[in-house]
Amino acid sequence: MDEVFYHEPVLLNETAQYLLEAHKGDSQDTKRVYVDCTLGGGGYTKKILEDSPKETVVIAIDRDVYAIEHCKKVLSEYNSRIIFKQRNFGDIKDIIQSEGLEKIDGIVMDLGLSTFQLSHEEGFSYQKDTMLDMRADKSQQLTATDVLNTYGEKDLADILFKYAEMRYSRQIAREIVEYRKEKKFETTFQLAELLSSKVPPRFLNSDLSRLFQAIRIEVNNELGNLERVLEDSPALMTEGARIVAVSYHSLEDRIVKNAIRSNEKLKVLTKKPVEASEEEINLNVRARSAKLRAAEKDSKKQGSKNKYKKDI
Repeated sequence: MDEVFYHEPVLLNETAQYLLEAHKGDSQDTKRVYVDCTLGGGGYTKKILEDSPKETVVIAIDRDVYAIEHCKKVLSEYNSRIIFKQRNFGDIKDIIQSEGLEKIDGIVMDLGLSTFQLSHEEGFSYQKDTMLDMRADKSQQLTATDVLNTYGEKDLADILFKYAEMRYSRQIAREIVEYRKEKKFETTFQLAELLSSKVPPRFLNSDLSRLFQAIRIEVNNELGNLERVLEDSPALMTEGARIVAVSYHSLEDRIVKNAIRSNEKLKVLTKKPVEASEEEINLNVRARSAKLRAAEKDSKKQGSKNKYKKDI
């Protein structure tokens, strides 16, 4: 299972360069602490440790217990330099403080789903008939089944429009409510078949992806947690520390862009998002939609007028 467990990290070299460049002159006995907010298969954590002095430590966070267990095995040679945390990255402030730390030297996050979640965990993929779960953290209560079977029609329409920008959000919400009067939603194929009967074939795959994305975001409060980590991170960073985020859809990218542009403590390093090369896309199709943004903690910028305006 390990060979297919997690995807290849996207924009790996670019991410490491932005994250570590401010400290590239460190001696081998310099201790730095970085946070990998989305451990996944461990690709970013491994790269950070490979390219940093031997005293460097990574706090590796993931809500998914399988990711933690996997990385403890595949990164065993680095385990003495990794602090594993099965937590929500939205709790970054509490996580850092729980380790007795006041400041950290850099933060990285890869906001995409892992290959393992899509291929092995229940509810994430419309291409496999599994229970409608979609929880990244199985200890939480809310599941996709709960959302589909208990949310009101207006709330469902709002979720589909806000989190997936679906053209027919009200109509699909109405169909979901009508369907569950006869039979409760339990499996992914039930949801996929409902949409298949309502959407023209040329739009089906795109709309299925959007529908599942919207429900998943609601179940895991993905955008709310992203906003929290971006809001809390600058105060936790040392002078010159950097935050790097790789996103895969417009909602996440917009949140990242607005957060780093509007924060008085941060200097934007990526005027435009960094995207994958054609060579990387050919090797990893997932890289096609990836957008990297980075910013640096800069005390000189504080108090000055930010030239960027928040997008509406």
